[in-house]
Amino acid sequence: MDLENNQLHDDRNESSLEEEKTEETRESESTLVNDPMNWTIKKKWFIVLIISAAGTIVPISSTVFFPAIIKIGVDLNTSQVLANLIISTFILLMGIAPLGWASYSDTRETRRRVYLMSLIIYVVASAVCAISSNIWQLLVMRIFQAFGGSAATSIGAGTISDVFIPTERGRAYGCFELGIIIGIIVGPIIGGYMTQYLGWRFIFVFLSIYGGAILVIIFFALPETFRQTQVSLATTPAPKKRFNPFLPLSLLRYPNLSLPILYMSVTFSMVYVQNTLIPITFSTKYNMSTSNIGFIFLSIGVGFSLGSIISGSFSDFILTKHREKYGSICPEMRINCIWLGSVIVPASLAAYGWFIVKDLHIALPITAMFFFGFGAYIVFNGSSTYLIDAFPGKGASAISVYNFFRSIASSIMSFAATPLENALGTGILYTILTAFIILCTSCMVIVYFKGKKWREKYQN
Repeated sequence: MDLENNQLHDDRNESSLEEEKTEETRESESTLVNDPMNWTIKKKWFIVLIISAAGTIVPISSTVFFPAIIKIGVDLNTSQVLANLIISTFILLMGIAPLGWASYSDTRETRRRVYLMSLIIYVVASAVCAISSNIWQLLVMRIFQAFGGSAATSIGAGTISDVFIPTERGRAYGCFELGIIIGIIVGPIIGGYMTQYLGWRFIFVFLSIYGGAILVIIFFALPETFRQTQVSLATTPAPKKRFNPFLPLSLLRYPNLSLPILYMSVTFSMVYVQNTLIPITFSTKYNMSTSNIGFIFLSIGVGFSLGSIISGSFSDFILTKHREKYGSICPEMRINCIWLGSVIVPASLAAYGWFIVKDLHIALPITAMFFFGFGAYIVFNGSSTYLIDAFPGKGASAISVYNFFRSIASSIMSFAATPLENALGTGILYTILTAFIILCTSCMVIVYFKGKKWREKYQN
């Protein structure tokens, strides 16, 4: 009798296990049927192309304005201080606004809706900018323009984390960043020609048309990519998360996010210091005209492009090799790809400053600018992709916090660049900046060794 009872008990256990396996299979199928990570590689890269185009909006909108600022001040009968305020306000807002967009995206579990809403705001604001009759109306509309156009810089990172597995994200994020770099490079060129031949108002006509075209493409061609974590067969819906526009800032309590952001923000601010001083430096030291100085920026732009592409592929290569050798990967392996950039950045920055001081041939500071841009984007790409990997499901929020602090740092340093150079001299200024970057590099060394422990604490 006992044997029969045991046999009956075993049969029930086997039946229960089979039911559990069947349920697990159903759950897995329901979760993975529309999993963006299972989409074809062609579809994934088509999505990257779309969000990269969307990512060009903010850098183009920011830099296209530079050549027109004097003309706008004259036409709207305002002081140059107020005209310059339009630039600094835009830079500040393009760092603050992504916090809200990223929080909305992560809490409401949507990417596509954010792209559409933000671009509608951007297109309308750009159109109103074109017909602004005074400086205050233009300033307010530029605020709305920055608010709408800046969503893609953080949501794009979330889209990449939705669609690509960790060993593919580096190259994908590098290509996404390439769109931002292109915007930085072509913006001043477009703005200069339009201001000269068509008038500054046509700049905003162009931006509204460009934003509208991307809005149409996203509406018809971009699917929702947010990876649903809730099983579709579940009978009890999960409680709705509350939207808090500043929720991403809560991630700062995790040192494996705050330390990389400190390092990247300091490095990014050095880009703005250099860019702010370039027109004065090359006009006084090398007697270059304003039009020719614009082409100087191509050097650092090409460095940005190569650094972004190479670092992305290299970081994916590192993760793939580690998986082949040890059977597993962890986000901290991504940090290995930034060490080259962390050496190139301070070395090229110091070299640039002292090349200028010594009045050496113009080719030398231009070459130093190229290597600075190359090293900087090795750092940015590797560190940003680490944040995406280290905070699964919070990639958009993590990058939005980075954008927030780098914008604040850049605004401060671009404002202080000229007074600091006048007070300290070019050589001393760049030496101090170099030392500061070297000191901040220790942040990534600490994260490399302690990041895993901090992540495990975060996940628990």
